[in-house]
Amino acid sequence: MLRRLVPSCIDINSEYCPCLLADTNHCIACSQLSGKDVCDCNWSGLCILYERQWQYKANCKRDEILNLRQETDCSITRRELIATETYLLEVAVTEELARELKKTGAFVFLRRQEDPQFFHFPVGVMKVDENTIQVVIEAVGPKSKRLLTTDSGLITVRGPYYNGVFGQPWIDNITCGTILLVAGGMGQAPALPLAAKLRANNNEVTAVLAPGKIGRIFIDNELRKMDVKVFCIDSMRRSGFNDLRQWFDADGQLPDLLVSAGPDEQHHAAIAAMQSAGVNLPMVATNNATMCCGEGVCGSCECLTADSHVIRVCKVQTDYIQLGRTDPQ
Repeated sequence: MLRRLVPSCIDINSEYCPCLLADTNHCIACSQLSGKDVCDCNWSGLCILYERQWQYKANCKRDEILNLRQETDCSITRRELIATETYLLEVAVTEELARELKKTGAFVFLRRQEDPQFFHFPVGVMKVDENTIQVVIEAVGPKSKRLLTTDSGLITVRGPYYNGVFGQPWIDNITCGTILLVAGGMGQAPALPLAAKLRANNNEVTAVLAPGKIGRIFIDNELRKMDVKVFCIDSMRRSGFNDLRQWFDADGQLPDLLVSAGPDEQHHAAIAAMQSAGVNLPMVATNNATMCCGEGVCGSCECLTADSHVIRVCKVQTDYIQLGRTDPQ
């Protein structure tokens, strides 16, 4: 199994490529569309520079060709309080959007229908069922609280976006392996589709769950239905990471992949547990970066890597272990 991920754009050669970054010479993949004079990219697919120039040759305006994520007014079909200030929402979306949101790491931007654009905030998709999606939202600020108190039952959904998880190639490609899944608090929502994808590829999954700040474990029964081995603990901080170290120190076969779904503190503690045990496993981690636009334009998600490069983590798929602090300044 591949032990190191090469940073790449999550949208490369999709219908959303070339994107706005290519128009401003900030393309993540193409060296010439990022301001260099020579071609030295590592991409072996369809040339992004050619695509951009060819599209211009069609004598169309750029905004007529550039594919942007669409905003759709959708209705809330279910609203359930699952923990203190934490709600499960089921939203009816178009069939096309529902189909596109079945990919690993998918998320959307939500806002109240009557609110301005800057009320949008990102939410990971927990489940897709026909033309409905399920998300879990914690009412912690004005954006989320306004969305959850709407009387009309209508919200605006923008998507799809895909970089909700670092290490997606490992999730997509591993088969018949052994997986250790660690999920705490709000990290349980993205953990559910990750477990579903892993089980669909005949992997053996063991999940360690903690209630976290929201105070409740709410995916344990769903995981058991998938034949996932579930261990529920009171606190990841008090006992979970010690259990991880013992797991890595134990005699026998190590898991093939570690999946951490939760806050960055949990990711770092999981890495520390591996380091203290002297093991080096491929790691998948949920993306907790601050996001405003989702297109790599605003810079709110910029992160400094271990080798001092600044990347936009709403667009760049990379190894979480290579990420440094989230403030490039």
